Amino acid sequence: MAAREGTTQPSFEHLEGKGNTKVSKDHELENNSSNVETLKANVILRGGKWYFEVKVLTHGGSVRVGWCTANHTQTSNGLGSDNESWSYDQYCQQTFTGGKETNSRYGGYPNGNDVIGVIADIDGKTLSFYQNGRDLGTAFQNVNFGDGISPAVSISRKQKIQVNLGQKAFKYSLNDVFPDLHAIHMSTTKSQMDDLTKLFEKYKAIGVNLNESTENEDVIKGQGLMDYSTDLGITDDKDPGLLVIAWKLGVNHGKCWEYSRNEFVMGWAVSGAHNLKEMKNKLDEWKKELNTPARFKSFYQFCFDYLKEERKILSMEEALTVWEMIGMDKRWPLMGKWIEFLAEKKAISRDTWRLFLNFTEQFPNDVSTYDADGCWPSMIDDFVDFMQPAAKKKK
Repeated sequence: MAAREGTTQPSFEHLEGKGNTKVSKDHELENNSSNVETLKANVILRGGKWYFEVKVLTHGGSVRVGWCTANHTQTSNGLGSDNESWSYDQYCQQTFTGGKETNSRYGGYPNGNDVIGVIADIDGKTLSFYQNGRDLGTAFQNVNFGDGISPAVSISRKQKIQVNLGQKAFKYSLNDVFPDLHAIHMSTTKSQMDDLTKLFEKYKAIGVNLNESTENEDVIKGQGLMDYSTDLGITDDKDPGLLVIAWKLGVNHGKCWEYSRNEFVMGWAVSGAHNLKEMKNKLDEWKKELNTPARFKSFYQFCFDYLKEERKILSMEEALTVWEMIGMDKRWPLMGKWIEFLAEKKAISRDTWRLFLNFTEQFPNDVSTYDADGCWPSMIDDFVDFMQPAAKKKK
């Protein structure tokens, strides 16, 4: 889910608005002061997987590369000095957050003109780094990214680096490893952004004209969303197309079945589609991704969080509708029995929703080997009771 806010072609700015680090047009940064200075890119990332590279042009000094939230403040130690920033320092062979190092040793020795790859998996809550194309491993797990993160660097005295946010070809492209990895710099033209904005305005206006929304609600919703769906060729109520689009655009503003301006315009721009024809083609590609178990699992988990809005549960009616839309009956032969079992159930929790998919994978054809002492939700325990006598269950 590529959720992004900010200019399409970001640049680096001093954290406190001023500093002595020189910033060139091609993102070459050189610190001529006697202090550590931190700079961050003027873009905020809230979902998806993102990548940038830093080439270290000088040696013998600290350069920290990584990420920070809007709440990170300048300190003498630089990036990683608080809980709002995370960094890797190749010179020290350490990673930092919360003002302290987090590993006894991380990464390899500097080799000269090294290229450090920096990855944020915001949905997976992890941060990792590469050195000259070599995976250094996950540096941070279960990260709380708050309201979003920005690429950032801290440069010590007399150090010089060049940052590639995607404005040119990466030295070490990782898209073969991570097909859904995004560059932060976007090649979208002003004309293409204007086309996306016009499309948004068109479908937003339909909802406003029908009193389904107001000018103050900067969203596509109601009939506007239905017309957009029809124009994309989504005409079957069982077609998961709108859910797939919400997943890939990173729609997460708290209300389902509507797209905000930034989610629509920036989401499609990041995805490289700028008109209805390109959107249709992209949607076809995204649907094919669901044939890959890992991608389907990501989509499946998104569906619950997207549809529940501010609630902790989904109604059973909603759950049954989504299972039908995403074709669970074709994925699991026992789906008919599961639906029969749920006839009198009212709702489903997030944990049960997620573990149900694991259950279908672990027991693809029957539940004869089910262990009642396993860590499954009670609803799944009850389903196994429904499917077979308790005496047959393993105790």
